[in-house]
Amino acid sequence: MNIWNTLGIEPTTDKKAIRKAYAAKTKVIHPEDAPEEFRRLHEAYQAALRYADYVRQAEGSGGSVTSFYETAEDAPESTGESEEDAGTAHTGEIAGADTAGESETARADENAEEPGREELRAYFEENREKHGQQVADFLHHWKAFQGPYRDPEAMDWWKTYLSSEEFQGIRYHSQVLETLADEIDDKCFYGIDEVKLLFWEAYGFLQGEENVYQGDRQRLYRSLCPAYEKQQQNMQYERRLAKNNKILRIFIGIAAAALLVICILIPVTIHRQRENGRLFLADYMAKRYPETSFSEPERIDKEQDGSIVYALHASAHPELPVTAKVENGYVEGKRVYLVKEDYGQQLFEYYAAQYGLEGYMVTYTGGTYANPEIIDYATLLYSDVGEIDVFCERAVKMFREQEELCTIGEVAVSTESVLFPQILLYGGVPGVSFKEEQTYDLRTMEAEELSRELKGAYMCYMFLFESWNITTDQYREWGEAYEKRSGEWENEDGEWHEERDPDTGELLCRFFIPTYDWLEGYYSGEKISMPMYTRMITVGNAYYFLRDREADVTVNGDGSGFTVKFYGTITGFGDEPSVKFYDLRDCY
Repeated sequence: MNIWNTLGIEPTTDKKAIRKAYAAKTKVIHPEDAPEEFRRLHEAYQAALRYADYVRQAEGSGGSVTSFYETAEDAPESTGESEEDAGTAHTGEIAGADTAGESETARADENAEEPGREELRAYFEENREKHGQQVADFLHHWKAFQGPYRDPEAMDWWKTYLSSEEFQGIRYHSQVLETLADEIDDKCFYGIDEVKLLFWEAYGFLQGEENVYQGDRQRLYRSLCPAYEKQQQNMQYERRLAKNNKILRIFIGIAAAALLVICILIPVTIHRQRENGRLFLADYMAKRYPETSFSEPERIDKEQDGSIVYALHASAHPELPVTAKVENGYVEGKRVYLVKEDYGQQLFEYYAAQYGLEGYMVTYTGGTYANPEIIDYATLLYSDVGEIDVFCERAVKMFREQEELCTIGEVAVSTESVLFPQILLYGGVPGVSFKEEQTYDLRTMEAEELSRELKGAYMCYMFLFESWNITTDQYREWGEAYEKRSGEWENEDGEWHEERDPDTGELLCRFFIPTYDWLEGYYSGEKISMPMYTRMITVGNAYYFLRDREADVTVNGDGSGFTVKFYGTITGFGDEPSVKFYDLRDCY
């Protein structure tokens, strides 16, 4: 075996070059992965160091180095480096760059006992058992290190542990590398980039070295590298921003000295503001949609209020043209920016269509420039209550499979197949109680539970707001549940009603019809002020109220409402979800 071919360098007496070549080789050859190959590398490394010492001594005494050089072409069968030196060289941390350090190493090489081949193998076996326990400890801590929130104490512990000798001794162990390569992308929900940067530093990776590694080390490198690149990009952005601020301060100082400089400063300042707005937009999109990369924003318009409109597109969905408006203002004398973009809306509607759903979303930015608040109103629509089970399965599946929808919290659910869909969305009308708003977290809710909730809401809606469209079968299906629901209103003003089969007289359903006091205004006279109340009732309850009193009620053929005839005058109901109670006085 030629020691110089094994090290991958030309013959040399430069110990620094020898150590550098050895460190480079140990990055891809590990004693536990390839013990025989590492042994040959280690022996070549020791032989090269002895050759360097021999040549220097020979040159100092005037002797010949020919015999040793010829011998050095064939690798020796044993090494002279201590276990500590071998471990240090494997980690790539080469010490002793100065002359004094080299002399000390030379003396250690000359005086050290050279163990044989079997002793080197025994050393590896002893360390394998020690590393096995250390690997088990690492896997135990790694399994416990997860959660949706960042734990500062855990992060400090891992930072200390990764720099310890214990981890450095097992960092290239096959099980450690395989576990990290498989799990590090999915281990933490918050602060994953910070975790990746800790491991990047612990392994001593360098950007652009991907092809140096193989197997799990290469896979781990690919998982960690994006976090490092993002860190470098952020640092570059901060440097650019700091540079722009410095330029701006210089121009402001010059502008105070001369009018001519002011004339020069104005267009420069405008350009900087536009550039900072564009950079702010790019940074905003990266933070709001961390799993998506976007093109550079391109200015397309300027509005009267000074806002700049940009166009960009997501690499994952180039077919979605994204428009973003950047407003600017001042907070405590500092310029700030506010972004209004439509990517979330388009993404929601895009995925809804992919899953055979119909939906829309309205996004706006509230709050102030100092504390902006992004509010999303996402709404899904089911076409018919008879297909609600299929709708729920698709909706839940969409939100669990598409991580890009993570910015959307709760989703409102309604249908346009009723007269008053806003009732299902917003939970009722002023003065008339109904049910809570129909909004749900579809990531945590099961499809069966969602279906029950929507069916219950639809049932309550039909009794209170479209009772004339309820069929005999629906009375039978809903009777028991709605009677139980009606019991919640017994303490309010109103009355119980019975619905029977028009053909057989069979009792189908009992339910309570409430009325409500709604404060309309105040009457003020002399020294007193009295509230004025208007008696309210839902349009559905008005239908039952009039039927109970045998009024002349006729349901519209299209189901849009009903009319009541009294003394030749016909009054229509169904245009509004609630009815003023005194409007019913002359109808029966």
